[in-house]
Amino acid sequence: MRAAYAIFRKDLLLELRGREIVVTLTVFSFLVLTVFSFSTEPGSPAPREMAPGILWITFLFAGILGLGRAFDRERESGCFTGLLLAPCDRMQVYWGKCLSTLAFLMVFQAILWPIFGILYGYSPVRGIGTAWAGIILGDIGFVALGVILSAVTIHARGREIILPLLLLPLSLPVLVGGVRVLTLALAGGSGAEALTWIGRLAAFDVIFLVLGSVLFPLVVEE
Repeated sequence: MRAAYAIFRKDLLLELRGREIVVTLTVFSFLVLTVFSFSTEPGSPAPREMAPGILWITFLFAGILGLGRAFDRERESGCFTGLLLAPCDRMQVYWGKCLSTLAFLMVFQAILWPIFGILYGYSPVRGIGTAWAGIILGDIGFVALGVILSAVTIHARGREIILPLLLLPLSLPVLVGGVRVLTLALAGGSGAEALTWIGRLAAFDVIFLVLGSVLFPLVVEE
């Protein structure tokens, strides 16, 4: 896993120098959450009821934006071709990109979490363990799919349109599971039901990661 760690470290250092991905995702998500929070009459319960779905939709669109920017950076500098030519298993390239993308998502989500609580009237510590278990597992499944699809479309014309069209339908299990876990966590619902959905998310993660690890070396063949 040395090569995967090296790729993760390279992406992390580039982000620390430029801070473009995390800052972009945070600003975009803040604007989306703010607009939705003011989209109904003052005092209406609708924003609180829709808050888990709004948050996850924000995560998905921000994640697509982050994936696109990360792979655009690789394409513009020719780094992706260099990664594929490196003397290491291409599966490690996949894992390295997954780790760095997951790190970027979790950093911006951690910044956004207290803002979400303020805007929608939720305590940032209520059900935090269950909520973040669902968020992290959802992120893993989303990243596992997103990295391989970004690699498939990296040289495609109109990839800004193709990537969301491919990724959003395939991410539906992650979206549904993440919303259900977050809803139960914020509402103080049944722990057993939340665990059931967490288990389903974990199962999706295993499936997506195995498929991604197997298919990535094949889809990046010239």
